[in-house]
Amino acid sequence: MSDPLVADLVASLGRRKASSQVVAAADAARAAARAMGDAGVARAVLADDPLVRDLGLPEALRREGIEALMWPTALSRRESLGLEGPEDSCGVTVPRTAVAERGTLVLEASRGHGRGIDVTNRHHVALLPAGRIVHTLGEALAQAFADGQPVPSAVSLVSGPSRSSDIEKISTLGAHGALSEHVVIIT
Repeated sequence: MSDPLVADLVASLGRRKASSQVVAAADAARAAARAMGDAGVARAVLADDPLVRDLGLPEALRREGIEALMWPTALSRRESLGLEGPEDSCGVTVPRTAVAERGTLVLEASRGHGRGIDVTNRHHVALLPAGRIVHTLGEALAQAFADGQPVPSAVSLVSGPSRSSDIEKISTLGAHGALSEHVVIIT
């Protein structure tokens, strides 16, 4: 890895118990689909982002035998919350930016990128162009809100799989979101 920001992000993700891989754009959809297939994912809810379509992810998932649904979906409320339907589902996001020093993804809610995509599914896969990686959270937030665009209704800072140690300091995975996180860094 010649890009120090990419190398720092990969290391930080590993410390946060997330997995990652660095791939060329031509290999990104296949890599994401393979990661989901290896995790036993049956259904993926995809952010309606041009990158998802440009990479050909819906087709790659179908070839892998995974049902691919674009957000917003026609799922019932219970299904969209992960209370019904396949247990092994995956939310696919396209972060606005990522913070190399912390392994944090900055996700913005929008019409095509629902607030719960990363938390209501058992697995989370993020498609991240390497050019969106910055060193610090301050840089990420300054960049996210510097362009004069309306402020999104929600911004999520995701730093690895969900975990909590609230009860008797026993670490529990999946307490507030996905049990696994995989970041496909696209160079």
